[in-house]
Amino acid sequence: MTLLGLLNPSATFDTVDHDMLLRRLVTSFGISGLTLKWISSFLTGRTQAVVFRGMTSAYSTVKYGVLQVQGNVLGQLQFLLYTADVTAVAGRHDVSVRSYADDTQLYTSCFAVDGLASAVQLLRCIDDISQWMASNRLKLMLIKQFTWLGSPRLAAVSQVQLIVGEVVTASDTVWDLDVTLDAQLTMKNHIDGVAHSCFYQL
Repeated sequence: MTLLGLLNPSATFDTVDHDMLLRRLVTSFGISGLTLKWISSFLTGRTQAVVFRGMTSAYSTVKYGVLQVQGNVLGQLQFLLYTADVTAVAGRHDVSVRSYADDTQLYTSCFAVDGLASAVQLLRCIDDISQWMASNRLKLMLIKQFTWLGSPRLAAVSQVQLIVGEVVTASDTVWDLDVTLDAQLTMKNHIDGVAHSCFYQL
């Protein structure tokens, strides 16, 4: 069985600390010289103001956030480099992690009889990730969704309650990166949803 947890960060792209990101590029990834200057030039020195009813506020320097405009790959890459330590945190708990931009999936596998222990393992990992994010000017909201993936014998573990500030019961299906996943990975729910949408358009 595999327990999958989908994390729900809050305004992640907007809270990246520029100084911390540049230091991390040097210390964690060895980026320096002209490359570092180019990234720093792209990232810093931006200003912003508010325009309301023809009036413009004073301009202020933007110290946080990475660009996430359409077609901007660099902003997403900067965010992934900024949060690369999340993988190390998960590794200490023997939990696997996959990320795409600010969507993060954590998962751990076990036998059905070890479902409770696996849930505790994942929740401890999430608690540590939440603390890491808080110390890096990021905020992790409550878990977006949990689900068990595996054989039809999931009934033994599907009722395991996960406590993340409140009691959460695993869902039968979850929505991840525009794909609906079901417990047996049949893709039936996703296909039904796409077909329904197509028939609606027709």
